[in-house]
Amino acid sequence: SIQALCLATPFTEGLAATHEIAIGGSDLKGHTIRVGPMEGGQILIDGQPALTSFPSSQDIDGAAYLSYNSAGNLVDKAQGDLEKHVVHINLENGHSIQVMRWANHINVRISTHFAQKL
Repeated sequence: SIQALCLATPFTEGLAATHEIAIGGSDLKGHTIRVGPMEGGQILIDGQPALTSFPSSQDIDGAAYLSYNSAGNLVDKAQGDLEKHVVHINLENGHSIQVMRWANHINVRISTHFAQKL
């Protein structure tokens, strides 16, 4: 399952922006992943800091592979001039999640792959 925490920020004039995403459930074999913004947020796996260097990568017991780097297509082109910090989460089931970490919020892109019926 995927959950998001949205908060109002001074930069959005009180409107909500995504502040953190949490991923867990059977697809992660009981593990959890949380990703927040650059300021006041962290990257956590099972509640412990992860991907603490840039760039870096980590495998979670074959359930997911995470990489942290500057690659990725922006969700919001308004941030095109800023340095990118992107967490790529590739799940064993073929789904992928890109979390773009900005100073006070995150942008998220979720790609799903469904098996075709025969």
